[in-house]
Amino acid sequence: MSKQLTPISEHIGKTSSTKVSYNTRDLILYAIGIGCDELKYVYENDSEFTSFPTYPIVLNFKGTANSVVGFPSDAMLATGHLPPLSGTRVILDGERYLEVITPLPAEGDFTLKSTLVGISKRGQGALVETETVIYDDKFTYVKIVSGAFLVGAKDFVPDKAGTSHSLNVPPPNRPPDAVEEVRTLPNQAHIYRLSGDYNPLHIDPSMAQASGFKKPILHGLCTLGHAAHVILRKYGNNDPVLFKSIRGRFAKPVEPGETLVVSMWKEEGNKVIFEVKVKERNVVVVNNSVVQLKANSRL
Repeated sequence: MSKQLTPISEHIGKTSSTKVSYNTRDLILYAIGIGCDELKYVYENDSEFTSFPTYPIVLNFKGTANSVVGFPSDAMLATGHLPPLSGTRVILDGERYLEVITPLPAEGDFTLKSTLVGISKRGQGALVETETVIYDDKFTYVKIVSGAFLVGAKDFVPDKAGTSHSLNVPPPNRPPDAVEEVRTLPNQAHIYRLSGDYNPLHIDPSMAQASGFKKPILHGLCTLGHAAHVILRKYGNNDPVLFKSIRGRFAKPVEPGETLVVSMWKEEGNKVIFEVKVKERNVVVVNNSVVQLKANSRL
C-alpha cells in the first residue's frame, strides 16, 4: 500500500492578525530579562529611556495581556499556522530573524499580522517559516521571521514550498575580533517568562523532563537577547537607533545560571557575525547568526 502524502503548498500564504500592546513596564521587564542594567533601558525617568530593539520578539506570545497567559497564549492561537504534518513528535523554536523598520514608541496598541511563507524538509523533520509584521495606522515597526522545526515530520509533498529565509552564516576562518562572557542568573527564565512566553518547559521540572531535558531550560529568545545586548554595547555605541536586524539559529539549549560566551567577527557593511557558546559545557547554543548595524557604529 502506497503512503498517503500530505500536500503542503495549500498552506503557503495563510494569514491572520491579532492585536498586541505593551507599556513602559513591559519594556523594563524585558530589558531586565535579557540582562540589561543600563538606566536608559530599566528606569522610566531616565532622560534617555528607550526600548531595547529586540523587545517586539515577545509580542506574539503576550498579545494584549497584562497578566499571566496560558501556553499557547490567545495571541499564539490566533496567528498560528503550523500545518498538520504526520510524524511530528515535538515542535522546537528553530531560528529567528528580526528587523527594525521604525523605532518603537514607549507604549502603544498595534496589529500583528502573521503569514506562513515557507515549508521545507530539513533532516528528520520540517522547517516551517512564518513572517510577522507589527504596525499601526502610522507605521510598520518590525518584521520578524520565525522558523519552527517540526521534529519527525514526514510524508509531505513537495519537499519545499514557498520561500525560505533561513541562511547559513558560518563564522570567518580567523579568530574572533572580540569575545565577551555573560553569566545568566539561576532564575533567568523565571524573569524572562514574565514578558509573555509562559511555556512550562522553562520553569516546571516535570514538563522539562517529559520533553527530554534534565531540568528547565532557558528560552532561546532570551539567549538571543543577551547576545544582541552584548553586540550593541560593543559595536553599536549601545544606541538602539543603530540596530537594524538580528538573525540566529538555536543549536542547543542553555540552562539558567550558565555562562554565555559571545564571539564576534566584524565584517564589511556594518555586519557582526556572532556565535554563542556555553562556557561550562563548551557547546555552541546559537549559530548561523549575524547582527546588522547602521552607519555610525564602531565597526
